[in-house]
Formats: sequence, C-alpha cells, structure tokens
Amino acid sequence: MSNSTCPPSLIQSYLEELHAKYQLLRTGAVATYIPELGKADPEWFGICVVTCDGQVYQVGDTALEFTIQSISKPFSYGIALQDSGKEKILSKIWIEPSGEAFNSISLDPLGRPLNPMINAGAIATTGLVEGSTTRQKVHRILDTFSRYAGRSLTIDQAVSGSESATGHRNRAIAYMLRNFDIFTEDPLPSLEAYFQQCSILVNCLDLAFMGATLANNGIHPLTGQRAVVADYVENILSVMASCGMYDAAGEWLYNVGMPAKSGVGGGILAVLPGQLAVAVFSPLLDDHGNSARGIAVCRELSSRFKLHLFNSAKPGLSVIRHLTDATRTSSNRARPLEETALLSSHGSRVVILEIQGHLSFAATERVVRELHSRADAAFAVILDFSRVQHLDLVSNRILLDTFAALVGREI
Repeated sequence: MSNSTCPPSLIQSYLEELHAKYQLLRTGAVATYIPELGKADPEWFGICVVTCDGQVYQVGDTALEFTIQSISKPFSYGIALQDSGKEKILSKIWIEPSGEAFNSISLDPLGRPLNPMINAGAIATTGLVEGSTTRQKVHRILDTFSRYAGRSLTIDQAVSGSESATGHRNRAIAYMLRNFDIFTEDPLPSLEAYFQQCSILVNCLDLAFMGATLANNGIHPLTGQRAVVADYVENILSVMASCGMYDAAGEWLYNVGMPAKSGVGGGILAVLPGQLAVAVFSPLLDDHGNSARGIAVCRELSSRFKLHLFNSAKPGLSVIRHLTDATRTSSNRARPLEETALLSSHGSRVVILEIQGHLSFAATERVVRELHSRADAAFAVILDFSRVQHLDLVSNRILLDTFAALVGREI
C-alpha cells in the first residue's frame, strides 16, 4: 500500500450517511413553552458516538452548545444516590414507569413520584442532593456533571431565568411534594437548583462522553476520573431504560433497546453498557417531547449495528490477542534466500493481527480502528481469525466493507 490518505472509518461514514439522510427530516417543532428554547434553529443537527475507551465519531453540529434539560435527570439521580443512599431515595421516589408526559403529576399511594425521570421525581431528586442552599446544590451538581463530560461546564443563566419565570407548574409540583412530606422543608431552594441544573450547557460531544462514562462503569474514558460510584451505575441505567423516554419509553426500548434520556433542548443520549454511547442533538421535537431526528438516528444505528441491549453478545477476551509483524514470525517451511532477504528488509511493513473471541459491533470497531491506524505504513495486513469463535453478520459486513475500502486505495 502507498502512503495515500487513509479512507474515513466505516463507522464515521455511516454517521455521515445518517446525518445527510435525516437532515432532510422536518417533522416536529422547537419547544416554546420555555421562551428561550424557542430561539433554537430547527436546522441544528449533530450526531456523536463515543466508545468506552474514548474513541470519538462525530458529524454535524457536535460542538454547538445547548441546555441539557431533562437529560440531567439520570445524572442528578446518581448524585442523590451517593449523597442520600438508596434506601432514603426509594422512600421518597419510586421507580415505576408512569406512561405519562414529562410534566405529569404521577404519584404512588404513598405520595412518592413514580420515578426520577418525570419532573416531580427529578425535583425531589435535586432536593436529595447534598446542600441546604441553591448555591450548594448547584455547585455539587455542576462539579459532578463536569466530571462526566471531562471539561468544566457552565449554566445558561438566560435559560435558567426563563425557566424560573415560567415554571409555575413545577412550583405547584414542588409544593405538592411538600404536602406529602417528600420535602420536609421549603422546596424552593431545591426547585431553583433544579431550574439551573436543567440549564447547564453541553454540546453533543459532551453528552456522548457523559454517556460513555456511564457505559464505562462511571469512569470517564479519557480523564480516568470517576464521576459516580460504580455500585449506582446499574440503578441509573435501569431508570433510563424503563422511564427515560417518558410516555414513549416502551416503544423506545422495543425498537432501540438502549437505556436513554431525552431533553426538550433537543438532545437524546443512549447508553450501551460496556460498549458505547450515542448522542444526537436536533431541536425539532415530536409529540412526546423527544428529538424527531434523534429518535430516527438511534433507531437506525441500533438496527444496523445490533446495539439492542437484549441482543446478547457473548463475552470474550480482548479482541486483539497479539499484534506483530513478519520479521518476528517464523515459518514451518524453508524459505528461499531471496524471500528471506525480502522479509528481513520489508517484513516490518507486514502487520499481523491475531483476533480472538466473539466479534460484535464494539469488538469489530476496535479491529477496524487498528486496521486504519496501520494502513498507511503497512505493505500488507494479515488478520488471523483462527481463534475467533463467532462473527455476527454486522461485524462481517463492517470488516468486508473496510477491506474493500482499503484495497480500493491507490497503489
């Protein structure tokens, strides 16, 4: 192979294809019940995938900041679990899907909000975050969210002010919770902290890293910082899976099959534990308050790459067992002198990858990434599949398409 420019990763190409396809989708409308959100451009659209080891694939408006809104709810739930403990959390907020809209007043017979993903549960959750004042709670939340994102995040004060000025229903919910002793003191400091929590600015890349941190058992893939205690990751992902998409949660789990959370700012975050996270940003919302483009992209990605949580991939060892070159590999046959001399001179440019285990999307992505990183310097790449126990159809297609793209380069 020559040193010509390596073709884009197949994963990257798929994202670009999806972006071009769904940029044409015009269904839905920008949220206007919070006046500041109504200023969003319907054309904004970004897609980002981040793997558990920090590999990034992105296309479109992935650096454009927007407010996190309800996608904040699972992350604040994790903080509350750490600060107040699971027993206290469950005594105040239950974990059943409501099947109703995000701002519904859904309480169980004990007066508990049905789950932490609807507004009533999320307001109660913020009340259980450490701190007696709005400022203390916001500092705790912002610091933790920044650990998830891998950078310092800030709050859009204009949006926060807009939410506070128009949040009469949320105030009613907060006082109703006080009536049932979910709050045992004035709920307004927690409510104001909730408004600011929803107004934290993120971009699509931040969201994908926040999701990848959950997928990576609470540790940021690049910084190595822990954002949440590992014991609580499964609790966070569980409520995302069952309640994260409001009254469309069942349909989402059936068709996409990844724990997820949406926000009326236009973001959707989906997490595949142990593998990756997908974030999509597009402010056109469907009737459920979910990003219309985000739903379409996640549904197609899940179908194409078999990312459904219940598409059980068999666990295996590290997919790349050994990486070497032809100068360090012996042969059972005697080579002619000219072949021996050729290998001695150029064998370092013949890369040999020994692959092992069960190849699903995440494992195959790692192999493809290695192929691309070696392609420019290598004369040839040999893949040894003798220890591969299973290769699914998606992985087979990805590998064949990658081989075709590499072979098709100029020689």
